[in-house]
Amino acid sequence: MSETPYYQKLKDENVRVVVLQWWEKLHGLSNHGGSQSQTNQRGARAELRRCDSLDAVLLTEAFRNLWMALAQTGRRRDRDILAWACVAAALAEVRGQPDDKTVTFAKCLGAQKEKSGKPFMSELRFARLQKSRDGDDFLTRLRRALALINKKAPVLSLADDILHWFYEHEGHQSARPMDRLAVRWATDYFTALSAYSK
Repeated sequence: MSETPYYQKLKDENVRVVVLQWWEKLHGLSNHGGSQSQTNQRGARAELRRCDSLDAVLLTEAFRNLWMALAQTGRRRDRDILAWACVAAALAEVRGQPDDKTVTFAKCLGAQKEKSGKPFMSELRFARLQKSRDGDDFLTRLRRALALINKKAPVLSLADDILHWFYEHEGHQSARPMDRLAVRWATDYFTALSAYSK
């Protein structure tokens, strides 16, 4: 297994840095600013978590901060705005990252829940997440998935997967099956599941 995660959509290092710094700042994990800044970020997180649609996310200050930071990388595309809104809303739910830096979002979902012999997310819910109808439905299911894994997920893997889902939902499919999100997710989920199920 490679020590460096492979990103399908977050290939640019500068974009990854922006996403990670934005998430750290949103959760008060960065060393910048004082207690007033942390209070403001707590409000920004709450505002993102209250959004019931991607359109509502677009109107938040926290999303605008991410969108403007992405512009500085030169990699921002206007057609991806709803995908990035979903990234912002989902990352507002993530409270921490796994210690293993190579773990993916789908592996977290398939991991064993407290030695119960069952995954954090059932196979049925996992299938429903993959078959979300639209962006708003996908965000709702992502939030449920994050709650199941105690809001602990690899930030960059999750962001990459969201961008990939939107890319494919727009009708783009890779010719190579292993480059398709459903195949990557299923491989990671069932690999994690096979580690403890018999």
